[in-house]
Amino acid sequence: MTLLPLLLAAAMPARQPLPPPPPDPDAQAAQVSAWLFAGEPPIDVCQRAAARGLPGDPELAESWRVRARAAALVPQLSAEYRHDERGRWYGVGSDDLLRSAPADTFSVRATWTLAHLVFTPEEPRAVTAAAELSRRRQERVERVTRLYFHRRRLRLSLALSPPDEPRARAELAVEIDEVTAELDALTGGLFSGRGEGS
Repeated sequence: MTLLPLLLAAAMPARQPLPPPPPDPDAQAAQVSAWLFAGEPPIDVCQRAAARGLPGDPELAESWRVRARAAALVPQLSAEYRHDERGRWYGVGSDDLLRSAPADTFSVRATWTLAHLVFTPEEPRAVTAAAELSRRRQERVERVTRLYFHRRRLRLSLALSPPDEPRARAELAVEIDEVTAELDALTGGLFSGRGEGS
């Protein structure tokens, strides 16, 4: 009885070792990306740098509106200076006398427009300027985002499936340099090592 399992095992063909599992495409893609883009700033850092590239922020825009209304509390000052040379003739017999009586007047006037505490014509201009800054900032962030991922696609193409023609490869490299330079300008030097995180 004890020899039967051994005889059966000897009669069966030997098992081959299992082949290694096929490589995971997602793991390969992550490995290539980590190698190709090592040391580059992440997208959120680039977007923040692009947003800081324009003056003004929401707090500043709100302060413009508040200051436009508070300006009504500051009076408009006007000053006036007047010098008068007045003279009077006095007749005394055959002699006439001129008596001079010069006068200097200085006045200061302060004027408030209290209606501007409720609404001032400068307030809509401040709100419009703040909205324009916000729109330009959003456009700048969107532009950086497009350029960032366009550059990554170009670099992947050059690394994994470069064109056969040398001229085409050189043109692709020049395009990468062009996009990198534009990104660098929009982010304050992040891609040349002059900006945040360098």
